[in-house]
Amino acid sequence: MRLSSLLLGFGLCAVACAPPAAPVALSAAELDAVKAVDAAFAAGINAKDTTAVFAVYAADAKVMPPDSPALDGAAGHPAMASLIAGGASEMTLTQTTAYGVGDLAYIVGTASWKMGGATETVKYTEVLRKGADGKWRYVVDMFSSVAPAAAAAAPAKKK
Repeated sequence: MRLSSLLLGFGLCAVACAPPAAPVALSAAELDAVKAVDAAFAAGINAKDTTAVFAVYAADAKVMPPDSPALDGAAGHPAMASLIAGGASEMTLTQTTAYGVGDLAYIVGTASWKMGGATETVKYTEVLRKGADGKWRYVVDMFSSVAPAAAAAAPAKKK
């Protein structure tokens, strides 16, 4: 009896002291669910439906538009609503990278839309979290304009 208690104790100690299992990357199906959030966002903008747009954001999301401080939670709604009010249409999001582990994921890409007859293009990074309800939502949405690459400076001439 004493030997079995000792072995049980060593076994429990070995399990407790073992390093945690490495997190597993999201499956293709989970990544599709993550990417679907971008599609829902674009559909909401194109339908002029602010309720649909706000639904893809977690309540504690941070929106970081260009030339603006980070906007927390509902304070970010006007930035998104201004796209609709400004006449944004034909929005498309093109993802270049999507990855996730556990209940967190990120997407990097470009977005473009028509506004006032001109095409606007931005680059974006989004962090998404899977909620207790199983839905993925943006928790960080950061975007900025796509500026042309700066020209390389000519090397200085030696005297």
